[in-house]
Amino acid sequence: MKTFYKIIHTSSRILWGNREKRVLLESLWMKNNGHQVAIVAPGDSPLFKKAKKNGLMVYPMSFKALAGIGEYSRLKQIFTREQPFVVNAHGNGDAKLALKAAQTTGVPCRIMSRHNGIRVKNTWPNKKIYKTRCHYVFTTSKDSTAHLKQTFSLSDMQIFSIPDGITVPDAAPNNTTKTAIRQKLAKILGLKTDARFIGVFGKIDPKSKQQLCKTADQLSPHLPSHHLVITGNPKNQDTMDEKLPPRVHMLPRIKENNAYYHALDCCIYFPNTQHFYQGVPLEMTRAMACFCPVIGPDTPGIRDILIDHKTGRLFDPRLSESLPKIIRWTLNTPQAVQTQTQAARALVEKHYTIDAMGKSILRIYQLRRIKINRRLQITS
Repeated sequence: MKTFYKIIHTSSRILWGNREKRVLLESLWMKNNGHQVAIVAPGDSPLFKKAKKNGLMVYPMSFKALAGIGEYSRLKQIFTREQPFVVNAHGNGDAKLALKAAQTTGVPCRIMSRHNGIRVKNTWPNKKIYKTRCHYVFTTSKDSTAHLKQTFSLSDMQIFSIPDGITVPDAAPNNTTKTAIRQKLAKILGLKTDARFIGVFGKIDPKSKQQLCKTADQLSPHLPSHHLVITGNPKNQDTMDEKLPPRVHMLPRIKENNAYYHALDCCIYFPNTQHFYQGVPLEMTRAMACFCPVIGPDTPGIRDILIDHKTGRLFDPRLSESLPKIIRWTLNTPQAVQTQTQAARALVEKHYTIDAMGKSILRIYQLRRIKINRRLQITS
């Protein structure tokens, strides 16, 4: 007999990044599979607004320090009234209040989700969150799991790597459709219809921008029709306020869809130069699902999915001179690249779909439910 759960997610951020997209996609998948889901988040946040628009139950909560005492009491009231089986906190900003309130009100399954790979210090407040307040820790990469497991002495049954899931498109478009998509992008950027494109994802800080412009100059003699296109991420918009060289373009902010990846001959993912620890970016899995060749940094988290010469190509983020050579190889070795893109697509289909993510999470819920039932049987 199938078990249906009541789940509450909490989030303190007012951003619309991969973390918030994960929460919304996971919540909608659970709702579509018969579970009840509510989201507690700032009322002015994109997550709150999108969740409400999609018919999810929402509770506004600022999670600001000055409102802490009142909001802690309100969280206890919400958990007592809703009686969720799961409370999942998605950052330290909300975990401090939400997991404490969930523990106080006896929520059976308490989860701390860690969405990036930035190192967590073994401080007393962090110990309370990762060791005392929650039953399980979810991460989005194997590297983050290994780090947190060692830092807080967590067992294999306390921490799990569950990467973000995506909806995989049915099939790659034919050449005629790809050409039309590419020409549409050229028109948006004001370029000739025979222009070709290399997509650029990630956080483009001043150091990455310098590397990007240098790469464009080095590619120009060998790939005269190719242009580098940076996605319209708000953070990248701020970085690119200065004039760009002729072959580097900032894409206007457009609605996310798979068509963009079909316009690219390959794509590059730049890491945050402040730290190289992260999960698997959604942009990377989406590109792989669309059979777009991916070039990414040889860093923790990225290595979970990008295996050099098997599912894509890796570059050393500290040696910028290696990138143009790898791009040229990718664009000039079609047979080897086709094998890589097919392997990449197969890997995404197996481990990085929304269904794979949802089913992995449900297995943890079931694990917790079985553990509770056994405990009750022993004490009865």
